[in-house]
Amino acid sequence: MSSKPTISNLTSLPRDEVLKILGPIYEQSPWVAESFCERHLATDATEGDAIQTVRQLSFAMAAIVDSAPREKKLELLCSHPDLCEKVEKLSSLTEESREEQSRAGLHTLTVEERKKFLRLNTEYREKFGFPFILAVRNASKYTVLSAVEGRVGNDSETEFAAAIGQVHKIAWMRLLAAINVANPKGFLTC
Repeated sequence: MSSKPTISNLTSLPRDEVLKILGPIYEQSPWVAESFCERHLATDATEGDAIQTVRQLSFAMAAIVDSAPREKKLELLCSHPDLCEKVEKLSSLTEESREEQSRAGLHTLTVEERKKFLRLNTEYREKFGFPFILAVRNASKYTVLSAVEGRVGNDSETEFAAAIGQVHKIAWMRLLAAINVANPKGFLTC
C-alpha cells in the first residue's frame, strides 16, 4: 500500500490512524474527523453509512460541519490563519496552510501588495469577526486580492456562508492530497 490510503483502506484502518489522516483536513478542527469516525466507522454503522468514494467522504465531513452549531462553525473559521502572514509567523501555520499559501505566491508579495492585503485583511476581520478564507491552493496572489476586495463588501450572513463554502473547498483539496484516488479529474480553485 502506498503512503496514501485508498478509501477502502482508510475505512478499514483503526480509528486512531483514520484520525491521523483526516484530522488535518479541516484546519485545527479534529472534531470533524472524530465525528466522522463516530458516524461512519462504528461497528454498528449501517450499509447506507458506508463510504466508498472520496466524494462521499467529502460530503460526509462537510455535512458534519454544516450541521454543527453556529458557534462551532465560527471556531472553525477562526482557526484559519490570516492570509499573507509575515514570514516570521509562518512557523505557527499548519503544514497544509503553509503549502497552500506558498503555492498561491503569497510569500512573493511586494511591499505595496502586502500593505493592501494586510489593510483588507484587517478590515475584513473587524467586519466579520473571522479571517478572510479562500481556497488558495491553485490561485494566484492576484486572484486572492480580487476575492478579498469583492467579499469585504458582503453582508455578515452572506460572508459567513461564503467562508464556510471556502473551508469545504480547502477540505476537498486536502482530501485529494491525503487519499489515494485513482484517475483524479478536475481542477479546483477558489
